[in-house]
Amino acid sequence: MTDRKPSHSQRGPKTRSQRDTPATWGWWTSHKLRILGDYLQAFATASKSVDQRIYLDLFAGSPKNVSRETTEPILGSVHRALDADPPFTRLCLFEMPEKAQELEAEIRRAYPARGGIRVYPGDCNVNISRALADLRDVQYAPTFAFIDQFDAEVKWPTLRQIAEFRRGKTKAEMWILFATSFYPRGLNIHGDAMNPGYSGEVTAMLGSDEWMPIAEGRRRGLLDAAAARAEWVNLMRWRLERSLGYRKSYSFTMKNTIGQDIYDMIFVTDHDAGDRIMRNLYDSAAKREPGMRRHALALRRERQLSEQGIEPLFPLSPDMVAATIPPRLYKPEPPREPYRLP
Repeated sequence: MTDRKPSHSQRGPKTRSQRDTPATWGWWTSHKLRILGDYLQAFATASKSVDQRIYLDLFAGSPKNVSRETTEPILGSVHRALDADPPFTRLCLFEMPEKAQELEAEIRRAYPARGGIRVYPGDCNVNISRALADLRDVQYAPTFAFIDQFDAEVKWPTLRQIAEFRRGKTKAEMWILFATSFYPRGLNIHGDAMNPGYSGEVTAMLGSDEWMPIAEGRRRGLLDAAAARAEWVNLMRWRLERSLGYRKSYSFTMKNTIGQDIYDMIFVTDHDAGDRIMRNLYDSAAKREPGMRRHALALRRERQLSEQGIEPLFPLSPDMVAATIPPRLYKPEPPREPYRLP
């Protein structure tokens, strides 16, 4: 089970106690947000010669978050963007109405003197045109978009609008969550018939039905689960490069505590500095991940012992855990032609 925020359609009204309770996430969310924070700081530093910097957060999430493993606070994406130095001068944040209200209240409380922030309540696919129009006066500014969707909420026209926002200049960079482990389940690949409603959502996200051979190949047993996931990611990267015109794309697979692939983070850029920085960050993240996963496993074991009435002698910390899980190697490769049925 992945530890992800619910999709827009799953976000119903909450009670006051629910609103006051921080969202709880698995360690891989902290891992993802650390990469994001490191990149946003590098992005801000690399663009310090420009007087404006733009940050778009299409699924801005909860203002308060904690770690499932340690119960410690997790600094969310919006706070990481607001902490970059030199600062992002224009921040456009998108969330559904109730959560948008909570988010704006938290931002105004934490950053009372900070300007340039606007929260857009409602579907980001609807509001993106309005937000980009509001940014027309700073269209020259380096722009980064974080698209932390649940599974297939973002639509291809939204990605296209972001890609085309800085016409005649280096494209806006995007970092997109691509839910590789969700699509087979949502499509009902192994059922009697695929889910037509969800099929439409996947096509709308990719802007193409080129995913269908991958699903059919998996149904027929021509692709195993790992090969199908790789083909999904390859297709998205191919579309971002060939259809939207990005020069470079990279993916990084997030794993859960037992080592299962849960989603991929796909980065696209036209800029040499962005290319270099994210490759280095992905390489560092690949080396860091096994220790984080080993620590999470040890904490799980510690909780199980505690539930049995057995208390550890000392609190467990990451540096006390031997990294017996071998480090991953990050080896970027360009996307290839999408999968076709034999």
